[in-house]
Amino acid sequence: MGKFVDRDYLWLRDKPQKSPRWQPWAPVALVPVAAALTWYLTAPAGAPPDDDAAVPAVTRVHVPGFQRAHAMPVNFSPAFDNVRTRPPARPIQLAFAPAASLTSSDKPNALKPGWQRVTIASGDTLSLAFARHGLSYMDSLRIAHMPHLGHYFTRGLQAGDVLEVKADDTGHVQAIRYAVDALHHLSVRRNDNGFTGTLAERSAEHRQTSVSGVIRHSFYRDAIAAGLTGRQAASLHQIFAQSVDFGRDIQPGDRFVAVYDTLYRKQKQVGTGPIAAAALINNGQVIRAVRYTDDNGHSEYYRPDGRPMRPAFVRAPVQYTHISSPFNLNRMHPILHRIRRHEGTDYAAPEGAPIHATGDGRIIFRGRRGGYGNVVIIRHNRHITMRFAHMSRFARGLRVGSRVREGQTIGYVGMTGLATGPHVHYEFRVDGKPRNPQTVPLPGAPPLQGHQLAAFKARDADLIAKLDDMTDDARVHMASATDSP
Repeated sequence: MGKFVDRDYLWLRDKPQKSPRWQPWAPVALVPVAAALTWYLTAPAGAPPDDDAAVPAVTRVHVPGFQRAHAMPVNFSPAFDNVRTRPPARPIQLAFAPAASLTSSDKPNALKPGWQRVTIASGDTLSLAFARHGLSYMDSLRIAHMPHLGHYFTRGLQAGDVLEVKADDTGHVQAIRYAVDALHHLSVRRNDNGFTGTLAERSAEHRQTSVSGVIRHSFYRDAIAAGLTGRQAASLHQIFAQSVDFGRDIQPGDRFVAVYDTLYRKQKQVGTGPIAAAALINNGQVIRAVRYTDDNGHSEYYRPDGRPMRPAFVRAPVQYTHISSPFNLNRMHPILHRIRRHEGTDYAAPEGAPIHATGDGRIIFRGRRGGYGNVVIIRHNRHITMRFAHMSRFARGLRVGSRVREGQTIGYVGMTGLATGPHVHYEFRVDGKPRNPQTVPLPGAPPLQGHQLAAFKARDADLIAKLDDMTDDARVHMASATDSP
């Protein structure tokens, strides 16, 4: 299974903390401390000095096991010559001084006020990148949840992206500059209500570029060799992933073609645009895809007849290691040891692995339910519901009534309820009746119809024609390669 990391959530790496264990030797270790404090509080006061201006007397207390003996000054007040006043309370410094006592220069990631560059590392979220630079965690949340622009700082972030961040000496973010791509620049500034941002588009010349390649080693490697960038190769894989199993169906000699925009400013190439059209010739079958952006700015890939390339559902909600228990309405329950209907499929996965929604919908239940343990139920439409059970914990920010999209993280693998190991129990129900998630026909996204289909065909007619010509040329090359000795 191809693994595409979903960075849509800021708390992916959070793990429940274990409570500290009581150590049996703890009371014994406190005996020297108690003895020292008792001696100090009950010791008789010494005679006052002859001169009030003299240096105060000093009582030195040494507690075994501490880093050093601390001088505790004994102060005398001129108004009460014969009364010893107790010194202000001060913490006794342990040999293992807490990090809070370090100066900013001692910290490994000392905060640098002003503008600084924050580079996104592999596996980063915005909060993790901010933490490395001493920036506010709460600010990362507010920025990631900005209306319309927040997604650029969640699933839009990629390893290697660079943010220019301006912060004050307390780590609170004041402004961000982020070059989203060669044409778009995002600016964020703090205001009274949080943060606001603007997305500016730079002018550039678009030149259409086409590439073609033959698969000899692996799809990704050969796509790079044909001239695509790593991101374009991953995008091409994702376009056809719902139609072809790249692990089993792709064979040496299969071919692909792709058309995309190359961007120029002042006659200098500054970047590449998304793939506009592509085709894959697999085992003699031609699969074509064209990118279409609707009036709301949402882009999707469709076949030339208007059918979507990406269906509304996926089979598995997690990157699983194996199926620990298939759909079986006459299964012997491994814990109850009696016949009990197993109305879903169990996908075994490491504890804490993210569980993704298998389709768009709305959460109608989120909580504890008997042997299911922690469970989330999503309604896709009035006929279809999806159930995910035995979660260790739920994804933050979601509740009953929240809308989720296919691929969005809704929880994490666990073994709550009646479970013998970490897995997610996944059910697919139609009109309340369970269906086998591995074999049920998955309904696709609705095809383009009416004025949308007409606009799609009119706008992309030339692109589809070019794609057909390139596909025909590729098939000719395949035929000649087959005929040659």
